[in-house]
Amino acid sequence: MTRLAPVCLAALAVAYIWQTYAIPLDPWSAAEAISARTLPLVYGVVLLAISLGLAVRPPSTRAEVVPTSAARWRVLGLHSAAIIGFGVLIPWAGLWLSLGALLAASLFIAGERRPLVLGLAPVATAGMAWLLIAVLLGVFIDPGRWFS
Repeated sequence: MTRLAPVCLAALAVAYIWQTYAIPLDPWSAAEAISARTLPLVYGVVLLAISLGLAVRPPSTRAEVVPTSAARWRVLGLHSAAIIGFGVLIPWAGLWLSLGALLAASLFIAGERRPLVLGLAPVATAGMAWLLIAVLLGVFIDPGRWFS
């Protein structure tokens, strides 16, 4: 039972890697070493490596406080719902607002309750990403249906 979550995560990583090959490429970027598929492919491979590492690691012999199995699955389900919500929200609110919402939800699910951290950390992270990608690098990111 302790190996089920990492194995499910590995299956998700394989599906994610498979879906990265469905990302359409422009004719001029198809032959390039780095394209629109590169970063998602790297993320998928790293996720697969981490999940397989978690699946094959020996069980812990230390006495540690571990949440009940139901609580662990609840947290996993809430994080999964937040990620799915992020994917659904992107076309409507755009990447940056969706990213801020995902970060705020993830912090809340992880147990953070300080309003300053819940408000400032996601805004600062999404804002810095926007500054780097959209402003400094000049990459256009669709603002979403609500703002276009």
